Amino acid sequence: MSQLSWENEWRIQELKEESYIVKYVMDKTAKWVKFVEKKVPDTLQNTLEAAFNKAFVTIFEKGASLIEKTYNKEKQQSLYKENERSLNQDVFDTKSVRRFERQARRTVAKNLAITSVEGVGMGLFGVGLPDIPVFVSVLLKSIYEIAISYGFEYTTDKEKLFILKMIDTSLKSGSVLREKDAELNHLIERYNLEEQEQDEADDMAEFVTELQIVRQIDDSAKALSHELLYGKFVQSMTFVGVVGGTADFTCLKRITDYAKLKYKRRFLLRNQQ
Repeated sequence: MSQLSWENEWRIQELKEESYIVKYVMDKTAKWVKFVEKKVPDTLQNTLEAAFNKAFVTIFEKGASLIEKTYNKEKQQSLYKENERSLNQDVFDTKSVRRFERQARRTVAKNLAITSVEGVGMGLFGVGLPDIPVFVSVLLKSIYEIAISYGFEYTTDKEKLFILKMIDTSLKSGSVLREKDAELNHLIERYNLEEQEQDEADDMAEFVTELQIVRQIDDSAKALSHELLYGKFVQSMTFVGVVGGTADFTCLKRITDYAKLKYKRRFLLRNQQ
């Protein structure tokens, strides 16, 4: 692999990440949100947080295998290995790396379509909160497939923590977004170093990670509930709910755009020469 080619790809990666931050550094509130924000009950935020929290806990504990039944994991892994062989045989260039990007992009496009139909469909019939488990399932399915596209696992506690932090960070804005993005990049570097050294986590480290997951579930649930608060309120109104239903699509795209960037960063670090 050419060091110069890797450095060029790394510069492109950093530019893409900066573009994401610039895009969301300003908290842009849709006009329809300003129209309904005074009508939203104070209790809805807590209700949403509890629903997202429960969905994460349930899926992390019992649902990963069920989510895997909704896509062909073996086929995705086989495609990654095929792309990896091409990368090893070819020079590390833009063409080689784009194979991995295309795999991740295709899976995200499919899941965005699912979320669009699910969110707008339920909004059409005035269904809001009941779709949260469905939304979280599609969200995690999307992230799992992105992870596979770049050759990463997602079932260990460390990876669950990474996913939760990624979701939380992607929905921030302003200086908080930059701060949390830098923290996530530091975590990526730490994971990469541990992978190279093949360190085995001791019992205490695993216990600490479990505690971090519990706290991070709360933070990620709060971030999602804040992002989708007004959408879910409007989505519960028949016909008008179509507008709120589109919030699911927008939220999922924002998170998956960020996830693609962060898994590619990990991929590039893993393949650095």
